[in-house]
Amino acid sequence: MFKFFIIAVAVAAAGFSAYYAFRRSPVCSADGKYMATQSDCEAWGFNPDVCKQAIEKARAVVARAAPKSQTMFQCEVRFSDCFEAQDGGFSPRPSFCLRPNKGADPLEVRYLEYESDRMNRKKTKEVRVQ
Repeated sequence: MFKFFIIAVAVAAAGFSAYYAFRRSPVCSADGKYMATQSDCEAWGFNPDVCKQAIEKARAVVARAAPKSQTMFQCEVRFSDCFEAQDGGFSPRPSFCLRPNKGADPLEVRYLEYESDRMNRKKTKEVRVQ
């Protein structure tokens, strides 16, 4: 009986660890690759022109969906990284998924936003846009 209890605790701990590890990792649907910068995109083997177009499209999506800030300082207090939008203001820098041989359309666009926990510690929260 004691062995069964030990095995059950070990299986439960392994299951919780696997859930926690996979819950926090960014995952792209199907065969998409997760990226945020031009160098990330090129490291996955994408054409630099495709990377540039995908980044511009992801930024346009985030600029429409995410709240804007008037200054870079205000933006970086609320979000992990920011860029200046073409229509003015500052928006959070997006990360996105891109599929090989599917063009420059980002699949899942996300950005990181700061939030505070009960002990007033700053944590990042991933916000999915698309």
